[in-house]
Amino acid sequence: MQTITTATGKVFQVAWCGLSTIDYVLRFGVRGESMTDVLQVFMNPDETETILHTFDERTNEYNGYTVFRGVDLKSNGEIVVSLSQE
Repeated sequence: MQTITTATGKVFQVAWCGLSTIDYVLRFGVRGESMTDVLQVFMNPDETETILHTFDERTNEYNGYTVFRGVDLKSNGEIVVSLSQE
C-alpha cells in the first residue's frame, strides 16, 4: 500500500506518486476520497509544505510543493493531484 502524508498528518491512499523530470511537477493518484476533500487539503499550502510518500517500508520526502496546479479525475475514480514549487 502507498500513502501520502501531509505536513499536518493527513494520510491519503495513493496508487502512485512521482516527480516529473520534464516540468518538475509532483503528481500522485489519490484513491477512495471525494473531490471536495482532495481539493480542500491539497489547495492549502500549509498542508503541502512537506509531503511524505510511503511505499512499503520506504519513504520519500518532498518539500516546498505548495503551488496547486490542479486535479484530474480519471475514469476509475482516481484523482490525480499536481503540485509544484514556487
